Amino acid sequence: STGWKGVEAYVWFGICGLALCGRRRFPITVLLVVSAVFIVIGERLLELGVVFTVQMTLFAALYAAWAWSRLPRALWAVTGLVLVGMFGWLVWSLNNGTMGPLGEQTGLLPPKVALVVYSLAINVAYFFGAIAWGQSAYLSARRSALVEDQRERERAVQGLEQQQAVQAERVRIARDLHDVVAHHVSGIGVQAAGAGRLLEARPERAREALTAIETSSRQAVSQMHQIVGLLRSAEEAGPADRGPQPGIADIEALAVTTERPAVVVDVVGDPFPVPDTVGLSLYRVAQEALSNVRRHSGAPSARITLRYLTDSGERPAVEVEVLDDGPTRTAPDGASGGFGLDGIRERAAMHAGIADIGPRPTGGYRVRVRIPVDQEDA
Repeated sequence: STGWKGVEAYVWFGICGLALCGRRRFPITVLLVVSAVFIVIGERLLELGVVFTVQMTLFAALYAAWAWSRLPRALWAVTGLVLVGMFGWLVWSLNNGTMGPLGEQTGLLPPKVALVVYSLAINVAYFFGAIAWGQSAYLSARRSALVEDQRERERAVQGLEQQQAVQAERVRIARDLHDVVAHHVSGIGVQAAGAGRLLEARPERAREALTAIETSSRQAVSQMHQIVGLLRSAEEAGPADRGPQPGIADIEALAVTTERPAVVVDVVGDPFPVPDTVGLSLYRVAQEALSNVRRHSGAPSARITLRYLTDSGERPAVEVEVLDDGPTRTAPDGASGGFGLDGIRERAAMHAGIADIGPRPTGGYRVRVRIPVDQEDA
């Protein structure tokens, strides 16, 4: 176009272009503006190039409305209004001859009817193509948002599970450190006191006590080294750091290395494989119970009974019981602060077991823990 009509066409193009800049934020408003411009141009500047250009902007506006609008009711209402307005304007233009002379009939249909059918088919494909494409983009974006939201939730849950796992591991390591330190340090204290009394009168016995102190301290350092090694990363930890943890088979060795009280170990039932985690927990229970006897009871002897239970009508279970024949006492509240008994109960609960801790009616103290075992996990 040339002259003022060309200038006017560029003005309308500019209005459409500016309107499309806000198509994501105000998609419905943009659709109304571009539709109005399309009708105005159709009335004032009915030239193929101009109309085709504005049709492209109308297609983009219709697509954006169905892809970005968050007001479904308003979107349906405005889309219906635009469609009715467009087809109404088309019929009005045909009736008033705005589109120029149509010529004589040369086919099956009169020129006006043929133009209506042709325009209707083209515009249906045009409008519904834009709507379908925009709706497809909306659904695709929504699916992507839902997937991303699900991933965020999974990451949050995973982070929470990791925190809980770290906290549980800290509690477990704290229990192990307490059990190891309490057992060996209490033994060292008893042996050191005995060595001091026997140093001049019976130096041979004092030398044996000092040897026991050396052995116990080495065991304490070795076991603490293993526990602390678990805190290191796999790259930093060496083979010594990841040494084997004690288990149920080491309870007899624990009894042998305990100088005071004298310990007797009884095994009841036919032994069967036990998971390493259960074996470690039962070992720590026996270790802490003997430490309590040494610190709080003063009993000269203790008995550990290890029971393999398979005839109870329930799942197989392993039970460790530590009895001493000292005076009846309440729960120990000395240097350990009671953390040892709490640790025993926590170990039992960790494996869905039960703990029976308290004074015996006939004197002394009992620590008994029973843990069910899934032999498939052993």
